Amino acid sequence: MARVDDAHSDALEAIVASKDLLAIHATVSDALALEGITAAYFITPLTIDARVGRLLTSRNTPPIWERRYRSCLHRIDPLPTFSLSVAGAFFWPDALELTELGDYEQRYLKIARRYGLGRGIGVACYGPHGRNGFLGTAWPHETKPEVKVLQWVNHVAQTAWQHCCQLVRMVETNPVLSSRELEVLSWMCEGKSNSVIAQILNISRSSVDMYVRRLFAKLEVTDRTAACMRGYTLGLVAGRDLHKLIERTQPNPIKPLPR
Repeated sequence: MARVDDAHSDALEAIVASKDLLAIHATVSDALALEGITAAYFITPLTIDARVGRLLTSRNTPPIWERRYRSCLHRIDPLPTFSLSVAGAFFWPDALELTELGDYEQRYLKIARRYGLGRGIGVACYGPHGRNGFLGTAWPHETKPEVKVLQWVNHVAQTAWQHCCQLVRMVETNPVLSSRELEVLSWMCEGKSNSVIAQILNISRSSVDMYVRRLFAKLEVTDRTAACMRGYTLGLVAGRDLHKLIERTQPNPIKPLPR
């Protein structure tokens, strides 16, 4: 038993010792794995109004679910809002049984089941200056998680988020970006060209060009890769893997059509 306790203690120490956000993501994954949890996601900011843009960081979740969540599912996911009404971590869907969900929220839970997220543990994470977030983890086991597992997820989530807030002092270091600029930056870091971003956001190509120039100025960079690296470091953009993020910032070359 002492060896297990030591492992948990070491996992928390590794989170606090992390030097950047990517290291925090890795150490959190290691900590959750101690209780058999392999897939997790984090969103910020955490607000009651789901229409507020949410940045998604995920690990070992289905890529299709990630894309759908970023594009639309974040608006109907009831879990983050529900987390604000409970103390500590909760297990879904059981915790939602006494909650009246709307049609769209019930639809989200059905979609989540399709991607292996029908059962999981969620917890609201609280930081300074109202900087709050939500950690959700898939629960792959047939039996319900014990109380000690819920407590462990809560401990990991709070420790990691508070350390993130220490590393990224938003009030002091983060440039102020508009909602549209955040959208453009997020799609840029998905490797989308300006013309594709214009189609996605239903705005003109010249407008996207203008937003990109503004981003370069505010982030104090001169190219797309540096902008995404800067956004990732400041917590403005979240990616599954830093190296993949760098690769995605380069637009795919246009391949000639077969003759």
